Amino acid sequence: MKKLLLLILCTAATLNAAAAPLSLIPEAGPHAVGLRIVQQYDYSRVMDAQLDAFGKPLPTGSGRAIQTLVWYPARKTAGSRMQVADYRAASLSDVDFAFSGAEAARQRAAWMSGPQKAQYGSATLAVRDAPPSGGIYPVVIYAPSFAAPAQENLDLCEYLASHGYVVIASRSLGARSVVMTEDVEGVEAQAADIAFLVNYAQTLPQADISKVAATGFSWGGMANVFAAARSSRIKALVSLDGSIRFHPKIWGAATYVRPARTPVPMLSLGARAPSAEELELNDKLGISYLNSMKYSDVYIGTMHPMTHPHFSAWHLRFSADDAFGDYQRADVVLAYHSGTLYVRRFLDAYLKNDAQARAFLQQSPARHGIAPQVMSMQFRPAKFSLLGESDFLRVFADGGFKDAQAIYTSMAAASPDFKLSPLNLNNLGYQLLRGNKARGAVELFKLATHIEPQFGNAFDSEGEAYEALGEKALAIAAYEKAVAVDKEQVNAMARIKALSAGG
Repeated sequence: MKKLLLLILCTAATLNAAAAPLSLIPEAGPHAVGLRIVQQYDYSRVMDAQLDAFGKPLPTGSGRAIQTLVWYPARKTAGSRMQVADYRAASLSDVDFAFSGAEAARQRAAWMSGPQKAQYGSATLAVRDAPPSGGIYPVVIYAPSFAAPAQENLDLCEYLASHGYVVIASRSLGARSVVMTEDVEGVEAQAADIAFLVNYAQTLPQADISKVAATGFSWGGMANVFAAARSSRIKALVSLDGSIRFHPKIWGAATYVRPARTPVPMLSLGARAPSAEELELNDKLGISYLNSMKYSDVYIGTMHPMTHPHFSAWHLRFSADDAFGDYQRADVVLAYHSGTLYVRRFLDAYLKNDAQARAFLQQSPARHGIAPQVMSMQFRPAKFSLLGESDFLRVFADGGFKDAQAIYTSMAAASPDFKLSPLNLNNLGYQLLRGNKARGAVELFKLATHIEPQFGNAFDSEGEAYEALGEKALAIAAYEKAVAVDKEQVNAMARIKALSAGG
């Protein structure tokens, strides 16, 4: 699966000519669509030196080259709409920013006069550099498949922009070279690109950075999960036959990539599932990430006529009519069309807080005129709420700084991954102590030792809090516990001596 679209732009030219594609998207939204192409660098990273086949060094910049495509809601304009050939021409410079404009124009002319001129000449929704419309909009970062170009799902990206989203994408690049690598380093590199694009979105006046989703196809459908595990900025995930389903050994090797680190809703649209025998043969059996997402609303859709490459609009545009197996082109296009609708409604539900969209998702696709042989959907609501230190402290403070252990026990039962750090509880207890909340400090120090019974410093802290309260006997008892578990508690020994002597 990883290499499915590795050189799709190059191989597209070798495919047999196909009929003009049917519409891949539902009705466009109320906004015109603009496209901006930005050549920028991530100066925190740099590629290794690259050579061509003749051993000649290739030009490299002073950072990681990230050509960025931005689709956005625009004002209507008389400007010419993009053609598919324009997207491919733009991709010629997605790594080499010095690529000759004259050479790009020459190649574009060749495509427009070649056997696939109908496909290349097809107009899309976007107008290059159209004036943006007013307002701010949620952000969608699109992550392409293994080593694929940013525009592989241009139809989906344009469609979302027409419905009020700022959509940003860049090419899938490896960590050290242009070619992606099938390992943790490779997927983490793409996840870091997603983070770079989120940071870039903060510079866009139209972007609502509080509402960010990450969408990915294939390899990009694992990189987006990696990105979400590292940043709570990402509020929703869309997986288009994502590799998070098929590479448990890779995501499992990244210890931070766990469902408790991605407690956000996910929409997963996948091809019809392979048999258990096929999975075993390809060594793909393992823990299901999606099944483990107990803190998330998860929607799992199956697009029955589609195989893995059909989740790329570019692939569908250039596929021959006889490339769909037992199905017809129209069957697969209808499935892609339906999936695109569900992506938009999912984002409406969770980024725009649209109650009607959420109800739409939780109904059978058949209720929306999508036949069962085209698409089926499972909805798995979140089983638990993910609770953390902030939730504990809020309840503890609201309750008057009492019953810390009872609150902890209740939250641990309600949220399986709930944890508190005894060290941080000790630090927080000192904040209360300095704020004249000694009784609350005692509660936190006691909870710290309840979680970690050998934590001598917390027993020592408890003694100090009891001293502040004037409760000498309890202070001595706490200091004695500190010394019992840790013979290095010098302060506790000194205080025992002083208090026992009447000091």
